Amino acid sequence: MKNPITSLDPNLASLIVEKGNKECGNTALEYSSTYIYQLNNHINEVCSLSTSEIEEKINYLVGCLTITLDLPMSKLEFLRVRRCEGKNFGHAHELSYIKETTICFPVQGRMNQVGQSLFYAALAVKKDDSALRVALSEARSKNLDHSNVLRSDQKNGVDLNIRVIGIWDAIRRNCKPYYLGNDIFDYYTKASNLMEKNFDSNLLHAYQLTDRFFSDVLSRKGSINLYQVTSIISSVILAGKVCDGILYSSVEAKGEPVIALKPSSVNRALAHQMVEDIRVEKHIGYEFYKYRIKTKTKGIDRSTGKLNW
Repeated sequence: MKNPITSLDPNLASLIVEKGNKECGNTALEYSSTYIYQLNNHINEVCSLSTSEIEEKINYLVGCLTITLDLPMSKLEFLRVRRCEGKNFGHAHELSYIKETTICFPVQGRMNQVGQSLFYAALAVKKDDSALRVALSEARSKNLDHSNVLRSDQKNGVDLNIRVIGIWDAIRRNCKPYYLGNDIFDYYTKASNLMEKNFDSNLLHAYQLTDRFFSDVLSRKGSINLYQVTSIISSVILAGKVCDGILYSSVEAKGEPVIALKPSSVNRALAHQMVEDIRVEKHIGYEFYKYRIKTKTKGIDRSTGKLNW
């Protein structure tokens, strides 16, 4: 992942200093700890929170205890898997995000609310087949499944502003995710160092606790109550025009990068390159698969999206 930014943005630096001067650490930590405890209890079915109560708590955690840092990224490669019901798909849009939504479709997911469409994909960083295996695991592929794999590249000269979940926790532990370039990690580290310099211990802990919570819940196995929380986290982060998507750790393949993009960002920044026809021969466990690539598309019509098999 490429990122040309090397020095800390003056506006970001001013925001961090201002927060350190104005925000009360004791209050922030009390609210952060209490709200996270209540949200976890809802997820674990210890109590039941209404949608408005969840939104109120998430809005506070994202709006008040999160440093907004959407860095422009380039040269990303995406893999998305969809299981075939019979023959191969005929158009790229069938493998991309859901275009025709209703008030009840798609159903609520990890990052999308009911009726909201997002583009879920694995990121190809290594030169091996890791991303393909991650995509298969995220699609919960089983033995003998017949699937199509959509491979898409980010257009040259078109950036995507991505929010990286769990980055502050990674910096605190001095553990750079392999999929982030040194420039990106160093930029976040500079911001983190400035926070440590200007925040008192309680305020810093409130921000760290919030980031740890987001990273934790987005990497847990799915449930209805969990998705009620995580989909609102995603919606609040993606609100507005700046943020294009959210990068987080795969649930099925821990530590591997997956992403959720807005449909408008897909239309603007992605070019679909190829579709592969894959047969899963054996799911060994976790993200480990034996599979066979049966064929690939000869091309994709740029105007219609028709797949030429």
